[in-house]
Amino acid sequence: MPPQFSYRLNGTIVPMLYIVRERVNGKLTGWMRLTAVWIDGVGRFTIDDDTHPWEFTFPQHVLEYRNETEWESLTPSARQMDKQEGWRRVAPHELLDILESAGVIHCCESQAPTFCDFS
Repeated sequence: MPPQFSYRLNGTIVPMLYIVRERVNGKLTGWMRLTAVWIDGVGRFTIDDDTHPWEFTFPQHVLEYRNETEWESLTPSARQMDKQEGWRRVAPHELLDILESAGVIHCCESQAPTFCDFS
């Protein structure tokens, strides 16, 4: 069973992520992109993709994740020592890599058209 994750955007818990497959000229590229999040009381909220160089802009949104399965397995003293309480700051494309490596999302490029299975 894949690990459970929690997400925050600017410190607000996010119960849902919107991940889409990219298209170029109407054809699927095989790449995925995190485009938006769901915030209770606000609805769907589009986030920036942090593709601009860091020298010119600061990220408009702070996206964080916590591996709940890993966090629950820590000892109480280890939890207490973690100043971020298990939350790790990431860029949207980094979060997709983490979720894919953890087995939460799967992209299969061997079939046409490319499809993603969100477990």
